[in-house]
Amino acid sequence: MNRILLIFALAIFAIAQAYAEETATTAPPLDAAQVFEWWDDGIITPAEADEIFSRLEEENYDEACLLAEVYAQEPCANFNKTIENKTRKKRKSKTAESAQSAKTTPPPSIIPHGYASWKGQYDSNGHLKKHREELQVQFYYFRLRLGSQELLSYRRDGYEAHFGQISTLEFHSHLPLDTLWGATVLYPIGKFRLGAHIDTSKTLHAGLDFRPNRTNQISTLFWKFPSATAIALQAHTTLGQISSWYQFGQDLPIIKIQLQNQGDRISWKTTAYIHGDSIPQGLNLSKIIAENRLWASQTINVQWPEVYNTVFSIKARVLSPIASDSVNARFKATLTSGPDRFRPSLSATCIEASENCNRTEWNGSLESTWESFTFKASAKVRREDSRTKTPKIELGAGYHSNNALTKLTIAFPQTNPAKSVSVQNEIKLNNDWLGCDLVFAFKKTRTKTFSPSYAHLQASLKF
Repeated sequence: MNRILLIFALAIFAIAQAYAEETATTAPPLDAAQVFEWWDDGIITPAEADEIFSRLEEENYDEACLLAEVYAQEPCANFNKTIENKTRKKRKSKTAESAQSAKTTPPPSIIPHGYASWKGQYDSNGHLKKHREELQVQFYYFRLRLGSQELLSYRRDGYEAHFGQISTLEFHSHLPLDTLWGATVLYPIGKFRLGAHIDTSKTLHAGLDFRPNRTNQISTLFWKFPSATAIALQAHTTLGQISSWYQFGQDLPIIKIQLQNQGDRISWKTTAYIHGDSIPQGLNLSKIIAENRLWASQTINVQWPEVYNTVFSIKARVLSPIASDSVNARFKATLTSGPDRFRPSLSATCIEASENCNRTEWNGSLESTWESFTFKASAKVRREDSRTKTPKIELGAGYHSNNALTKLTIAFPQTNPAKSVSVQNEIKLNNDWLGCDLVFAFKKTRTKTFSPSYAHLQASLKF
């Protein structure tokens, strides 16, 4: 009852202040099927998959994409497509775009609208491993979220007010934070924006943002926890973001770097976490990041659009564990070329450079797209200590339209279907009132008939 009264109190306060900004919905850069596929192929470990799922559930898509690209050394496909679409839109005339926006942007609706969703994961025994329910309602300039996060938000023209379980997104933090129960207000003054937060655990936060233009921003943050005090700096430019968090009394700050540049011919991306032996209070780092004082990746892409859209990429991943002085490095090179209807790809991965690349993995694939249909075949071979293991063969087919997707992948981990077969199915439906995402897999071995391996179900009802 006290929470309900406080929520209504904040609503009245927000209306009095007349904050307003329509909340945009961001599509996830990854889906469960892709993460499960990496898991099933042995590209990522179960612990790494859980970390990615955790960030997706928090809607911290930037961190989820970062983890996926480092662990799997694969691009965030959906995220990259979104960036490409945005880039194409920016090429339009600003005048024409502004005029069109003024005509098409609808006024905020006072009619409540949103969705109710249920998400669950099942293990190989058919038991519900974990699940979560969520209700999100948007009305006027408010957004109420219940379930995984109890939060009431109100926004307008840079003004923000949040009450409830405040997380990384509400704090606009580059570093992932612990979820706090309290109230947060952000107030813009010209090129500056002031922020303040108070928590039920007596945690205090104050911030100052300076934005000289639309593409650059510098933020100074102060945190006072019951048993620690910290300061943080964040810088955002056209090249990316760099942030630093220092807790008084610790030897080293934690630094997060995300830089990238998209050129006509060459593009690159750098990601890194650097920290000392201890993690500051208030941060919610993934376990593997916390266990490595250096956690970094580098990607370089070279493309020749005029030659069948040929792309050559090199990816490097470096981990330096706190528990030892060793450095773990992994390298991957990929070459892709050809038209959409016949596009082969070849990749080679050095699994551990410190072992003189005694373990390597070679993957060749062929993808063909015909309007709404996609077909794919691939073969993966791993070599360990000069011995070649049995190739893994995969065959896949998919169909996609504006509001539906179906995909079937059949894998033969030991080449011979009599020894082992794995089947993964994915079904997606999305329209104005219903959303559904179903992923399930079955496995068969020489001693065991077809049995479930895992399943993921997400259903949402829109209103």
